[in-house]
Amino acid sequence: MRALVVGDIILDSFLKGTKTRQSPEADAPILLHESTNYVAGGAANVALNLHSLGWDVSLMGLVGGDEAGERLSNLLATYKNLEVISFADGRPTTHKQRILVDGVYQMRVDVESTLTIDMDIVRDILDKVEEKINEDLDILVLQDYNKGILTPDFIKGILSLANAAGVDVVVDPKRNNFWNYKAVSIFKPNRKELAEANQIDVAALTDLTILEEVMRKSKNNLQCDQLIVTLSEAGIAALDRNDTFHYQPALSHSITDVCGAGDSVFAAVIDATKNALGLEEVLHRCLLAGKAACSTQGTYVLRQEDLEVNY
Repeated sequence: MRALVVGDIILDSFLKGTKTRQSPEADAPILLHESTNYVAGGAANVALNLHSLGWDVSLMGLVGGDEAGERLSNLLATYKNLEVISFADGRPTTHKQRILVDGVYQMRVDVESTLTIDMDIVRDILDKVEEKINEDLDILVLQDYNKGILTPDFIKGILSLANAAGVDVVVDPKRNNFWNYKAVSIFKPNRKELAEANQIDVAALTDLTILEEVMRKSKNNLQCDQLIVTLSEAGIAALDRNDTFHYQPALSHSITDVCGAGDSVFAAVIDATKNALGLEEVLHRCLLAGKAACSTQGTYVLRQEDLEVNY
């Protein structure tokens, strides 16, 4: 199976150290640095998850001409049979640096630009996307983190290309472009994104009756085939092609780190498409993926054994 992943490519880093004493210069602790681990995040993490699960993957997005971009490019180059097509428009590479003190997550420092990309870059990327779509592509994956690449014009153009070629599109959205992803195969927001898009309190969606009502309204507006909503500690819910509502509670497990868990769940959704699984099994695999990702500190890449169905 061949997938093209398009979206916001991110460098994730995890700086770890031990608190030694309070600084004499300010009311702040002094951290003795022990290690810094760098991994590919965002759309790149989705691509690596699919690659690990046996997919033939191409990744497309923006990578800046800076130190973080070089580090990210070198990381991705270590994966055999993963094609990376990157573009630059002068912005810095999106970099999320997490600081852990004595093993506890204390702070995140972000470097990013969320300015929309220029039309010249949009046209360049769409040309490359069209090339890939014409190479017997099985699925187009859009991973949106609101970092500038997935603009309304770009989304319209890429969906038009996919529709003309009969290629399925799956989307993991963010708030800004939520309603621009029309008539896709699978649309997978989380509970917070669904609430924000519908301008309601996220706490209201803990009620399954209200959740189902909001999901039906959203699915109708989006005209998507399937709507899958991750609910964090409450589990996962979906509306299938026949508008039947499905819900599964979360699996019992300890949570070490939620970083990248949404990417792993999204990859599990995509991977299930190649096996034409029933939606109940798809949702269960999503829960297994979330369990695996949350049980490990840092950004996690799924393995096939993580998705073995064990009811």
